[in-house]
Amino acid sequence: MAASVASDTALNNPPAATEAKLLQAGLGGNWLVQVLGSLQFNQDRGWYQDGKVKIESMSVLSVKTTGEQPEVYLSVCQDASKVSLRYLATRKPVPVGPGTDGRSKVKAKLVFAPPVGQTKKMWFLVDQQDAGAC
Repeated sequence: MAASVASDTALNNPPAATEAKLLQAGLGGNWLVQVLGSLQFNQDRGWYQDGKVKIESMSVLSVKTTGEQPEVYLSVCQDASKVSLRYLATRKPVPVGPGTDGRSKVKAKLVFAPPVGQTKKMWFLVDQQDAGAC
C-alpha cells in the first residue's frame, strides 16, 4: 500500500518526486524503473497525474519465506477510473484516446530486502504485471 501511495504522490507532483523518496516508500526493481520512467516522460511533456489509483482488493498468490530475499506475489484489483493526465501549466486535461473503465488486475511481486546502505530489511514492490480484468 505504501508503494502505491508513493507512486501516486510522485506522479501527482513530478517536480517534487525523488528516487530516494520512492525507495524509502518501498519501490524497487522493475517497478521503480517504470515509475521513474513515467515521471520523466510526464515531466518532459509538462504533464502530471491527477487522482489516485484505488486498490479495491488484494489476495496472496504465493509466499516464499526461505532464502536471502523472501518474496510474496499478490493479485491486486485496482481502479484508476478517477485518474487523468493534466497539463502542469494550465491544469487542463491532456487529450487521450479511448481507454478502459480504469479497473484492472495486476500481479505484484514484493521482496523482503535491506534498502541500499541499510541493514534493516523492508518489503519492496519490485514488479507489477498486467493480469487482465478484475
